[in-house]
Amino acid sequence: MKVIKLGMIGCGHVSDRYFAQVAKLDGVRFAATCAKRLENAERKAMAYGVPRWYDDYNQMMDKEELDAVVVTTPHSLHTEPVLAALERGLHVLNEKPMATSFEDCTRMVTLAEEKKAIFMSLPFNLSPTFLAASEYVHERYIGKITGAEAQLSLPGPWRDNWYYNKSIAHGGAVLDCLVYPVSRLVSLLGPAIGIMAEVNTLIPNRIVGEGKRVKSDVDDNATLILEFAGGQHAVIRTLWGTSFKQNNTLIYGRSGTIAMHDCGYPLVIHSPTQALPDAEQVTWRGLTDCYVPQGKIASFPNEDFMSHFVRCLRAGTQPVQTGRQQLHVHEIMFGAYHSAETGNRYTLKTTFTPWDKLDQGIFDTRSDFI
Repeated sequence: MKVIKLGMIGCGHVSDRYFAQVAKLDGVRFAATCAKRLENAERKAMAYGVPRWYDDYNQMMDKEELDAVVVTTPHSLHTEPVLAALERGLHVLNEKPMATSFEDCTRMVTLAEEKKAIFMSLPFNLSPTFLAASEYVHERYIGKITGAEAQLSLPGPWRDNWYYNKSIAHGGAVLDCLVYPVSRLVSLLGPAIGIMAEVNTLIPNRIVGEGKRVKSDVDDNATLILEFAGGQHAVIRTLWGTSFKQNNTLIYGRSGTIAMHDCGYPLVIHSPTQALPDAEQVTWRGLTDCYVPQGKIASFPNEDFMSHFVRCLRAGTQPVQTGRQQLHVHEIMFGAYHSAETGNRYTLKTTFTPWDKLDQGIFDTRSDFI
């Protein structure tokens, strides 16, 4: 088996999970690290047994015989190393958000297609719970889809570095957190057609970390209404101002509801018209005709994002969540900014072919009595 050699660009806290996931894989290793400060790259290399380190990613890519690079730099510093890697024909795994402008996101996806390079941009949704949920997005379980809600809200990042500095982050909760619920919903329901949004800075004076006071000028409060072609609306929310973390997704149907990570359950199907076989009946939100399909969840492999990326590298295939799908996710986020700034509805221009093709009849709520 050929050893896959990776280069790590960005050696902050986020990079640790990539090193940890790669350590569990056979035939994969990091050959070099790179950071703006050489001592940071060296420290990370020493911590994970990586043989070489650099403070120039171009030099690293030219000197090392790499198969792919992983980019975990701060948000506004994703674009140039990703494009530099793709220009060299290297495959890329890029942290979220893809970039801090829609134009740069488009450049990445277009160049990856031109170079026939594998391009994977987080978030990665394909957990066993998500895959099980996708099995129930079907008319026989929930009837016609009528709407959805999703959110990722939390107190706010505990670190007092670039997260709260717009000149470095180029965005706040929208780019850092809203990307997750948006990605989940379009992965389950397919492409949307338009957005209305409100985005602002709700808490400019923050207490973070161990009581440190910081001035924040990034967006920390966002709500958008995403419209699908059938007329369904999804309300998507992120707020850096709650006392606890909430990261749930609900898909409403005329005769049932799918709820992911809500009220302490990984996945609940509200099914008042039929009992679900091989599922545990539970009470959810005071409703007793609800089911947790533990067996269905357990039937899917628990593949992490590095395992998925490496599988794509070995097979020469694009990730399940393609660059075009993630470009659509990012147009939604940048469209939310545009809608909030102008007060106007933003019409989406991108689309993608869903990985799990839904019967589009599930969105047809107008042709018959339901």
